[in-house]
Amino acid sequence: MADMTAYITEKYNRMISEITKDLSDMNDKVVNTQNLLRALKNPDMLIDGASLTLDRIQVMENGDFRILPVPPAPPITEVCVQEPEKKNGNKTTKELADVSAS
Repeated sequence: MADMTAYITEKYNRMISEITKDLSDMNDKVVNTQNLLRALKNPDMLIDGASLTLDRIQVMENGDFRILPVPPAPPITEVCVQEPEKKNGNKTTKELADVSAS
């Protein structure tokens, strides 16, 4: 019978290499999923420049996740200016200026 050591060693090394690559890919997916869950729980974590919400996560058919971009903010069309309120009978600065002019 021929010496099959080299052949078996090569096949075994290739098999171990493929298993290690598959486990590494699975580990990367688990770490990515953990980071997404942390970002959902903690709004201070920014993903692509904004806090992560469920409506920004898209689950693909193969089970992968895709983060959708942040929707643009609506444009500000009006500027509101409020008059300062009087509190406890205090006069506003305009009334104080009118009193000092007389």
